[in-house]
Amino acid sequence: MTQEPFRQVQFVTKISKFCNLRCAYCYEFAELGQRERMTLEQLRQMYTHMRDYYVQKDQEDGIRTHLHIVWHGGEPLMIEPDYYWRTLDDQRTIFGDSLRTSNTVQTNLTVLDDERIRLLRDGFDNVGVSLDLFSGLRVNIAGRDQQKKVVTHMERLRSEGIPFGCITVLTKKNLARVKDTFSFYERAGIGFRVLPLFEGAYADQHEAYDITVPEIVSALNQIADLWLTSDNPVQVSPLDYQLQIVLRHLDPEAPRSYFNQREWLPVIVVNTPGDIYAYGDPYEDPQASLGNIFTTPLGELLSGPRFDASAREAEVRIAANCLNCKYFGACSGAAIANNRDNVHTVVDGIGVCDVDRAVLEHIENRLRTGDVLDRNGRVKAVTAPVVDPVS
Repeated sequence: MTQEPFRQVQFVTKISKFCNLRCAYCYEFAELGQRERMTLEQLRQMYTHMRDYYVQKDQEDGIRTHLHIVWHGGEPLMIEPDYYWRTLDDQRTIFGDSLRTSNTVQTNLTVLDDERIRLLRDGFDNVGVSLDLFSGLRVNIAGRDQQKKVVTHMERLRSEGIPFGCITVLTKKNLARVKDTFSFYERAGIGFRVLPLFEGAYADQHEAYDITVPEIVSALNQIADLWLTSDNPVQVSPLDYQLQIVLRHLDPEAPRSYFNQREWLPVIVVNTPGDIYAYGDPYEDPQASLGNIFTTPLGELLSGPRFDASAREAEVRIAANCLNCKYFGACSGAAIANNRDNVHTVVDGIGVCDVDRAVLEHIENRLRTGDVLDRNGRVKAVTAPVVDPVS
């Protein structure tokens, strides 16, 4: 049976900036006390604009769009569950069968009761939990570390049969505990994402726990070594997609792909007032906004002078980083063109792909020195977790 061709788009939706924590590194720090939220009517307008745009695209080229809505904050679970049940009902009414959709919530998991358990189990499709381990930076307004409460709530999720993954921010505070961090998730059987610290809300916010590019590379390489030799490997991002890049690079028959924002923008950030941004652009800068999805059809936002400027910036990043990179093609270039999380060095105003490339080299070297490649440098076997294409 022929598989229906599909593509994916993710809308990181900042439902509200309001939060009960004051994580020391949070890039939303200045706005965490603001209680404004997207209204249900605004969300209905957003869904309508999504449906109209992507259904038309699907009809034009015969490719089915899978729409992922990621509820982000602030802390999304500070909002009452009834709000989400109502907006999920609105999605079913507006999207119908025209689009395949999923809903993910990214939560600090400090607020949990029976109604929120039901929402996480029966409402959302995926749950992401923010948990740093060993850093002491995820604190409440009184400055008290909330990790013990979060781990207790994670145990509750497991007892209720609610699957979840975690995100761990890598800082100077937990840099020396990389092995312990991996072991925690490995023993628990929980997939996780390592997110190196990046720009904060103000200039000296990260002064006490900032990390350098060599430290980031060393930590990711250490996790890669642990992951590739694990008897019980869990999914680890970004290493999962980096391994896939290396495997494609080593296989001359593997298909090549090249990121082109003008053809498809895979990740879009929706700020609380409705202004949207390509994920590679500075969403704290109003000048980088593509416009407002509550008031303007998506087709207009993904065209015109603002979108053109954003696409040109992505093309500049690819030209500066990818054209002479041996992994280009196996890697589409999206990691530097459309992901600000990967930018830790800027030269002449252009983000530099210094972390990803170094980790790709390390993974390739590990494969070459292990019993993985044949005499022609082709992969003969590799043990790795199945990759979730959405992660």
